[in-house]
Amino acid sequence: MYILVVDDDRFANTLVQFVLSKEGYEVETADNPRGAMQMIQKREPDLLILDVTMPYISGFEFSAKLRSEGYEIPLIFMTAQDTIEAKLQGFNIGADDYICKPYNHQELVARVQAVMRRIKKNGKVGNQSIRGGQIELFPAELKVVVGNRSPITLTPTEMQVLRVLMNSSGQVVNRDHLLADVWNDNENNSNIVDVYIRRLRMKLEIDPDRPQHIVSVRGIGYKFVVK
Repeated sequence: MYILVVDDDRFANTLVQFVLSKEGYEVETADNPRGAMQMIQKREPDLLILDVTMPYISGFEFSAKLRSEGYEIPLIFMTAQDTIEAKLQGFNIGADDYICKPYNHQELVARVQAVMRRIKKNGKVGNQSIRGGQIELFPAELKVVVGNRSPITLTPTEMQVLRVLMNSSGQVVNRDHLLADVWNDNENNSNIVDVYIRRLRMKLEIDPDRPQHIVSVRGIGYKFVVK
């Protein structure tokens, strides 16, 4: 599991990285939201640990920006802001947990593990793989294999989108179905769907602009095609 920690206190970043790395997590850090966004665009983390009080843009504003751009990264706020108003704001934004500084290292590890367990449970991740032609998805491992290529790592949300499409192989899956199944969202927010379809194509298709496996059905949605 890949975790990105964003805090303008570099010492705090180093400490969190040390604690979580000892538990087997892959951890990277950023000391400002702009740098964090560049890292996220290159590789989306499985979990984001985010400070609230930072220069120029707060953690709350940064997480709202991520959501507006279609990112649904599991999120833990870790901050010295311990008022009930701040906590409620964090959870209303969509945080999976809220940790107040100073914190106990064992508590941090336990809370991260609890969030990871909930992600897998809510995502209905099973152990059985799903195969469609040359593509085989391993949901529990967040990996997909295309032909003889090396395994490709997926984020939890990418895995869920691909799982829905592959389970309906050959059938058109409309955007509303994907929103309801993956995001539990019945509102018209198909931009998120399009963002994740594009990411899957970048990872799976030889030519993402001329997809062979995840094809668009104009005005309706998408279809997984077995080749």
